[in-house]
Amino acid sequence: MHDDTTLHARIRDALVYSFPVHDVAQTRWQFTQNPDNHSQRGAPPNVLHHNRRLLNHRARTVTMPNNDTLYSIAWLDLSGGPLLLWLPDMQDRYYSFAFLDIFTNNAACIGRRTTGTAATGFLLAGPGWQGEAPAGTRLLRLPSNDIWALGRVLVDGEEDLPAVHALQDAMRLAPLDAGSTPRLLQARPDERSPEHYLELVNEVMGRNPVPAHEQALVAGYADLGLRPGARNAWQALDPAVRQAWTETHAANLHALRKAPPDTSYRSGRGGSWSSGVDHLGNFGDDYAYRAFVSLVGLGALEREEAIYFTALTDGRGEALDGAHRYRLAIPADMQVDAFWSLTMYEFAPDGRRFFTDNPLQRYALGDRTPGLVRHADGSFDIWLQHAAPDSADARANWLPAPAGRFSLALRFYQPRRALLDRSFDMPEVERVD
Repeated sequence: MHDDTTLHARIRDALVYSFPVHDVAQTRWQFTQNPDNHSQRGAPPNVLHHNRRLLNHRARTVTMPNNDTLYSIAWLDLSGGPLLLWLPDMQDRYYSFAFLDIFTNNAACIGRRTTGTAATGFLLAGPGWQGEAPAGTRLLRLPSNDIWALGRVLVDGEEDLPAVHALQDAMRLAPLDAGSTPRLLQARPDERSPEHYLELVNEVMGRNPVPAHEQALVAGYADLGLRPGARNAWQALDPAVRQAWTETHAANLHALRKAPPDTSYRSGRGGSWSSGVDHLGNFGDDYAYRAFVSLVGLGALEREEAIYFTALTDGRGEALDGAHRYRLAIPADMQVDAFWSLTMYEFAPDGRRFFTDNPLQRYALGDRTPGLVRHADGSFDIWLQHAAPDSADARANWLPAPAGRFSLALRFYQPRRALLDRSFDMPEVERVD
């Protein structure tokens, strides 16, 4: 006999723990294996894939994308041996490569802040490899065989694209031993089905070591079908457990959209801006927060690299909506050593957030946006609304909103101490109608 309340709670906990594993694996499959993905069809693992254009409103692969950088992405399988990554002289341009493990933790981050911008080689080694890095390279030991290498290179608008393309073309990724062949995923993602959900999670967790301090936790979910490396675990489940998964799965996925308590920090005196807690990007045992971030901001960097402020409401605590008009005052000094940007997002039906189509094809404003109208002290106002503002000055500073609900993301790259210690208060989003 099963106590339904206890069983449902345990299934919810198992899903919360494993959801990031499924979400990043699903993203990997979409990128490398989905035959219907015409933009990246069959893009293999262990190869650098460079985005050559700034993303627009049609981008639907990663939730909350940015319009400031070009991504260079590689889905790594280190089970066959290490890979060599060679990067050119970035000439003090902002860049970073984050290496995310199967749980979406930032296992390592290289770039302007951490390793500088000089030409450098890195040896990317998985958890089972023993050896030394070749001369002239730096060793990065990574905790998973499956790693998402997510690179970002700053682009100062369309006219800067050729220079960034040249940097991308000079990047190299190759196996240390040429004979290794990366593995593909065998399970086909379908998070709506608990059977398919478990099949993919079990495959990925079987390919990668579970952290030692979590092995007992994972073993405790075995009777619920969470069994690393198992095939067809669904068929072996107690019928009551299968029924409980089926009854709760959709609701459990929906519940992930709500931020767990005590996992956001309010900036300022009102209700607009929140930012992640200190362990964003390296989540420890905060599995609920890890699952939430995987859903709403997959691939988030750690706070030392970039701090994200998010606004869902105006300063009075009311939901942001394109039916209204808003003003955001931008201080002259935004406390960054690299750059900052403000991005507009509309909501997809599943809660993920993407750019919104607009007549300017403008998805973000920031410190590098040309033509902004500033006050004498260097500060300026951004106008957030669906219809174009009436005045020319306001139109120059207009960030178009969708007709309905929207959210804002304010990104600070290489944040200064005032942001890291939370002593910087961002002005609130002010409704002006």
